[in-house]
Amino acid sequence: MTRILTATFVLTLLAACVEDDNFVYESDISEANINTECPVDVSEADRANYPACQ
Repeated sequence: MTRILTATFVLTLLAACVEDDNFVYESDISEANINTECPVDVSEADRANYPACQ
């Protein structure tokens, strides 16, 4: 049982360390690339503000 808990804990830590650079988030986007990048977390209501999402 202890091995399972330890393995689960280690896997959770490893998963938290992984950085996913493939996605652009709304908090990362600047005015310079608002026309070329569509953030993955932009809401449907905000899509009109991001020409790249059209």
